[in-house]
Amino acid sequence: MTHQIEVSVKCPKCGESLMNPGVPVDEMPSIELEATIENKKGRVYLSQIYGSYNKIFEGVDDVPDTVVQCACPRCHNLLPTQRTCVCRAPVASVNLELGGTVNFCTRNGCKGHSLEFENPDDAFKLFLDKDESRYL
Repeated sequence: MTHQIEVSVKCPKCGESLMNPGVPVDEMPSIELEATIENKKGRVYLSQIYGSYNKIFEGVDDVPDTVVQCACPRCHNLLPTQRTCVCRAPVASVNLELGGTVNFCTRNGCKGHSLEFENPDDAFKLFLDKDESRYL
């Protein structure tokens, strides 16, 4: 059985939810971000399923290998980038509503991403909440 982990995230600056049920990706609410690609501003909607790379672009072009500048659609602050991916693009971070962070490479098409937890109990809770086998 394949386990599907759904993440709900919020802005690390203003704390507002980044989830958008109005623009589904993978038939679920998306993660909405402001996106700047090649000096053009728009939106990108990411899948909330950890490990899915499906996304929708609105107002900007889907340009492979381009580094996307990401910001919160509520407070408009750029997402923090504290490290660099192996592809040499910045890695942006958003906060999990549960606790911890989701880190993702800002290069369009790169699959570099990770989940980080300060409290191991938060990681256990995230995986336990999504484990359907406990009901069998």
